[in-house]
Amino acid sequence: MTPPTLQQAEQSALRMSRLLPVLSALFLLLLWSVVVETLSERASFASQRIHTEQHSWLNQAVRGIDTRLQALREDMLLYRQPGDGLARQTSGLYPLESGRLWLVDNQEQQQLHGELLTLDTAAQDSVRQLLEQHPVDGKLLLLDASTPREPERLQIVVPQCDQGGCQAALTGYVRFSELLDSDLLADDPHILLTDSSNNALLTHGNGPQKLESYLDSKLLHTSQAQAELASVPLRLSVHLPPQRYAEPFVLFALYLTGAATLMSGTLVIILLRVGRRLGFILQRSEEVNQATHLLTLTNNSLRDRLRKLIEEQRDQQTLIDTVQVGVLLIDAEHKIVITANEAASRLLGYTRQALYRRTLESLFTSPDQYRQLLALLQEQQQLSEREVELNTRHGERLWSVLSMRALLFRERSAYVLSFVDITDRLLHAQRLEEEKQATERALSQLQSTQHELYQRATCDDLTGIANRRHFLSGAGKALDLARLDNQPYSVAVLDIDHFKSINDNYGHASGDVALQRMTQFITAALPAEALFGRMGGEEFAITLPGYGLNEAHALIDNIRQGLAAQALGIDSHQLHITFSAGVAERKRHSNQLSELLKIADHAMYQAKHNGRNRVESAFPTLDSPH
Repeated sequence: MTPPTLQQAEQSALRMSRLLPVLSALFLLLLWSVVVETLSERASFASQRIHTEQHSWLNQAVRGIDTRLQALREDMLLYRQPGDGLARQTSGLYPLESGRLWLVDNQEQQQLHGELLTLDTAAQDSVRQLLEQHPVDGKLLLLDASTPREPERLQIVVPQCDQGGCQAALTGYVRFSELLDSDLLADDPHILLTDSSNNALLTHGNGPQKLESYLDSKLLHTSQAQAELASVPLRLSVHLPPQRYAEPFVLFALYLTGAATLMSGTLVIILLRVGRRLGFILQRSEEVNQATHLLTLTNNSLRDRLRKLIEEQRDQQTLIDTVQVGVLLIDAEHKIVITANEAASRLLGYTRQALYRRTLESLFTSPDQYRQLLALLQEQQQLSEREVELNTRHGERLWSVLSMRALLFRERSAYVLSFVDITDRLLHAQRLEEEKQATERALSQLQSTQHELYQRATCDDLTGIANRRHFLSGAGKALDLARLDNQPYSVAVLDIDHFKSINDNYGHASGDVALQRMTQFITAALPAEALFGRMGGEEFAITLPGYGLNEAHALIDNIRQGLAAQALGIDSHQLHITFSAGVAERKRHSNQLSELLKIADHAMYQAKHNGRNRVESAFPTLDSPH
């Protein structure tokens, strides 16, 4: 039967597996409801703030415009009166454009103030049309007089009427930005000025459609604020740009949704991990149920086996004695021998009585090795096939392979130790190792001899570069490859200038040193693919796979110049060594190595004939391959 605790755990796991998805869904629904509600409230707050600031801006703008227009009306009315009073002289008619003021009647126009300028026909027609509508005497009116280049320009009109009607009017121009305080324009508002029939006279700033679309995209909904101007029968509308309000709202929305997303992801991860854990618990519960069922089925069989084991325990000592491997039973607490078999007594040279209660440490030759094995045994609970050195009764050392493991013996902790003698095996292994080392020394000597023979067979004894035979063999192989791949291939033949005088003046030993120094210099200057060989005496040859005639000529000439410019110190003498060289190339001269060398050699002698210390390229032969 399944234990009660396991049944309770299984039932709890089932309940949790059913409740967790429901609880998680409710939590996520609540979380995102709070997020949506918070964003909605924040958007309403931002919209209300924009609305409030628009009305504040509008009230301040209306007061300023009314004040300036009323003052302008009073200044303009001064010009209705006859004469030239002091007030008219001091009036600058601000904010009229350039202070220009005209009097317009049905017949003509007359400029009353400012620099002389004829009023345009469209403005005169606008005034005359207004006079036909019988406006109120002295009332300030604004007309749309803007042009594509001056969209903020307005025409100011003050009618002059009597009992017979309105026959004339004072008029001028004003810019709308001059009517507003500069600090109000710093917010870059969108301004709309309309007449009583809702006809647009002037717009300032970005279009409302662009602002509305921007606000809608950020969940901020605002409308224009409107107010009536007291000085003129016009309506002023304003729409402040929402960027400075929308940006904090967007940042807040990003932070809030990010936090909610993080919490949702964390909850999903926790839900998955808890689900996996519950699944593991259910799986383990099923396994326990199956194991319990199996234990119940095999209970009777285990009882029979237990009885057999109790009977077999009586014969353990007999079985141990029959084993040819040394066996010691050690008390785990005191580390002393409590029993041993005949093989252990024979290998160690002790009787059973002498081994009884003997400390385990006394049997080891090295105390450090004993402590190390004991520490490993405590960590691993078992040691297998460890090579150790044991002490025998007669003071001899016994090399053995030892195994140890912990067990229960007569209701107390113990170690069983088994070992076999491997002394003869170690001696045999030692002899094998000595023979192996001797064989390796012989092989090393043989390889060294083979390398020396190869060097002697392929390298020049004096200079260390390729000898004639090795050079011809390597150059022929490289030429075959170049011919198969249709690649350029050049050879150069070098001969030291006046080398006989060096031997005559400084001796043959100095001449040998000069040859060695020269070959070292040329070898360092040649590319990796080149082959440098001594053909005999002071004559040398170089193969240059991949080099055309011009490239090979330039390379050899650079080496010649570098060698000629360097002073070689030989036996306290500073010698300048030069050479003459001839160059031939496969595609221009011949595909046969012997012919190429002969042609290059002939070019070298031509260099000797032309003054030495120079490089000559062979002329192309008539039958050269292309």
